[in-house]
Amino acid sequence: MPIQQQYSLIRKLYTSQPREMLLDLSTLQRIGISSQRAASYARNGWLNRVARGIYAFPDNELSLAVGCCYLERQITCLHLGGGSALREVYGSDTSLVLWGDDRASLPRWFVERYSVRYVYAGLFDWRGDIKLRTTTLERRDGVLRSMPERALLEMLYEVGSNRDLLKAREYFYFVGEVCPLATGQLLQCCTSVKAVRLYLRLARQAQLLDVDKLLGLWNIRVGSERRWISRLKDGTTLCLGPHG
Repeated sequence: MPIQQQYSLIRKLYTSQPREMLLDLSTLQRIGISSQRAASYARNGWLNRVARGIYAFPDNELSLAVGCCYLERQITCLHLGGGSALREVYGSDTSLVLWGDDRASLPRWFVERYSVRYVYAGLFDWRGDIKLRTTTLERRDGVLRSMPERALLEMLYEVGSNRDLLKAREYFYFVGEVCPLATGQLLQCCTSVKAVRLYLRLARQAQLLDVDKLLGLWNIRVGSERRWISRLKDGTTLCLGPHG
């Protein structure tokens, strides 16, 4: 390719794409840059190779927000969830957990770069209120994350496997306050009896909101009237009544 045409492609690349965006081969090919030419640009410093078929501009810091924005195009409602979404409220969480609405695996380069794991649990049945799927998420610092009402339920879903019950309880005291309307809607959509019952119990203990009023206003799935009993990883037994 003539040098003039080559620099024309580079100029088009630099002027047509956001500098903070990760570039895959489909994006580059729309500009007219083949996989071979992209590799050549990486060798010559015009691009940085992030992983096979994925590139970034040399001055791109590759923050978590950049990586998440890239994967949001592939995984429905990908967001920072559970305790990870509440780190600003209670900053002891060190691991990052991404949630999404698709059965998927995070790319190896993404996991290694950001030290995150992915959870798909079908925790909510959105058929009754599809808008709730997105209105309980917010974008802060460039990253889509759960609002506190949703994050607490996601966190409780993992109690006994990847979440310690004592730490989960502490979040209910540190979170400050939650929206009763959003809480009622989410509890009504929640498919996990354990998460719902544990939420009701901890909300009572922390006096976070009026649990009895919630139960009167919303059709919350608490299961049968029998107690829910499970043995946790640390050997303790979790016993939950239907109404917290």
